[in-house]
Amino acid sequence: MLKHITGTFFTRVVVSVVNFAIIIITAQLMGAEARGTISLAMLAIAIAGLINEIIGGPAVVFLVPRYNNHHIIKYAYLWALAVGFLCSFLLGVFHFYDFSLFPYVCAGSLLLCLGAIHQFILLGHQKIGSFNQIALLQGCLLFVVFLGFITFEQKQLEVYFYALLLAYVGAFIVGRIKISALLSSAMSPLPSIDFKTLFSNGIYTQLASIAHLMSSRITFYYSGYFLSIAFVGVLSTAVSVTEAAMLFSSSVALITASKVANETNQRKAADTTIQLIKLSVLMSACILFILGIFPESFMAFVFGKDFKDLKLMILTLIPGGLAGSVSQIISHYYTGRGRFKVNTTAGFISLGFSLAAGVAYVVTKSPLLPGFIISGSAVVAMIYFVRLFLKEQQLKLAALMPNKNDMYALLSKINAQ
Repeated sequence: MLKHITGTFFTRVVVSVVNFAIIIITAQLMGAEARGTISLAMLAIAIAGLINEIIGGPAVVFLVPRYNNHHIIKYAYLWALAVGFLCSFLLGVFHFYDFSLFPYVCAGSLLLCLGAIHQFILLGHQKIGSFNQIALLQGCLLFVVFLGFITFEQKQLEVYFYALLLAYVGAFIVGRIKISALLSSAMSPLPSIDFKTLFSNGIYTQLASIAHLMSSRITFYYSGYFLSIAFVGVLSTAVSVTEAAMLFSSSVALITASKVANETNQRKAADTTIQLIKLSVLMSACILFILGIFPESFMAFVFGKDFKDLKLMILTLIPGGLAGSVSQIISHYYTGRGRFKVNTTAGFISLGFSLAAGVAYVVTKSPLLPGFIISGSAVVAMIYFVRLFLKEQQLKLAALMPNKNDMYALLSKINAQ
């Protein structure tokens, strides 16, 4: 299991470094306002991706070992085509992003939705190596193509989206090739599945994911309205930096869903989840501490003069990052058990907090406010998850707290690799 975690973590580190480099390049060459415009467009693509995953997302990890994969993919493809276009169009019409970018957002949404289906099919079959390879390919293609445009003095905003579309195309093609081998194997013993079953399983998971995304990203829209698009550029960069520091946690979470979905012994699944929570907290605390001690002058040097408030924003996001390192593991545990309503409830609790806290923008325009809102929403979600998990497993809070024995066990496993 640690091998899968480290492999996934390594992949996400590489992809994060690549994305981080692109953020720095766009920040330095195009400024905070361009970063804000890109962030809102990418948020629209992300929202389309989350709605698409009602049919072809994390719920598939639970369903793939149990139902005919041909039927799952057929419905997922049709849903992806509809969602990719409609979501991009509606978000653009209602000015959630610059509508002049509609062709790029629509194409990006369609390709992201279709490509994601392949990755979740692979994850459901525990083909974690293939899952990581596609993610790595997509990130590297984006960086290489984008860097090529920049090298030839193509520095307009659109070149980012050209590179993004080419990266999505590459990931889609490779993903389709990889699942073809799985689809050619004997699937006939598995029962068929209809659209209604797919939708009912996926809706709870994705309502949770959409609510979780919006609980943090709603501050982008608040800030764009009350402050400026340039401020959104700084805020989105702070969120990206903090999320990059949480790569280990998100890597562990992916393994949790895959392992739990294929584990019939519920006690063993819960014990595995507890171990992964401790591992996630230990690593996340160390990484977030390192992030927190970077000097403000370093941040300004890396991203440019428009990002002078970046360090303060990151500090306000760190508590939420640590809370998220716990929530992600427990959330994926419930996904793996097929209990999607739990994640939905947590997502709406988190979103409700963010919506209510947004009233504070009327009172203050402090650059620290968005970070406090995002962290607060993450903490309330964590409290819900932890209380429910401990109650069901009849455990005390101490059972989730890492100690020196857990540290020694982690070091021993790493040395054994």
